[in-house]
Amino acid sequence: MNNSESLQFHVDYIGNTRSPVIVIENAWPDPQSLVDMAAAKHDYSLRSFYYPGIRSSATPDYANAITAQFEPLIRDTFNFAEKITITDSTFSLVATPASKLVPFQRVPHFDSTDANRLALLHYLCGPEHGGTSFYRHRGSGIEEVTADNHKDYINAVNTEVKTLGMPPPQFIDGDTAMFERIARYDCKFNRVLIYRGRMLHSVNMQITETPDTDPRSGRLTVNTFLLAGEAAQTVQ
Repeated sequence: MNNSESLQFHVDYIGNTRSPVIVIENAWPDPQSLVDMAAAKHDYSLRSFYYPGIRSSATPDYANAITAQFEPLIRDTFNFAEKITITDSTFSLVATPASKLVPFQRVPHFDSTDANRLALLHYLCGPEHGGTSFYRHRGSGIEEVTADNHKDYINAVNTEVKTLGMPPPQFIDGDTAMFERIARYDCKFNRVLIYRGRMLHSVNMQITETPDTDPRSGRLTVNTFLLAGEAAQTVQ
């Protein structure tokens, strides 16, 4: 099934830092072909320390094409003059039961402290699978973890966990004693979000003890990570 709807986009500036989030609807001309491609793959595995699921490499043709398509918009939005390169692109499926989430998967995370690293998140599933939320750490006011505030942020969170206790075994989905949600985006088939990886963010969804790992019906996304210029900090 081809995507007959026209591409649309807007840029939100969220939180106190007014950090840009590009939201693109109808991003790929034939999204069902990507679902078919994901369903045909047999090499899904646990690849990320932070992602609560399984991943398999997306094709370079897809990653190169979608990056090239949106590169002018990315450059303009994030004020990038440097060449944009792709560091990783994977089909991703949430597969971890709530009871198996480790502590750092129960709170917002960040991908890097480098302002030049971006995430391009492509939803290939619908709103029944939740979405993605962005957060502010209440105690410090931090919304983006940088090289300068990284140590203070980690220390503050560790101290609060000792006082407040471990977060419950579930995805964070809204305000808590430690974090305030500043924006939420639903999973919408063929929607793309592009944002700085240093922003505090998290999957939000209600998951069962056995999440659906069928690419045709589960929480399927393509996660592509981009870098402008030379790396200042490594991805976690």
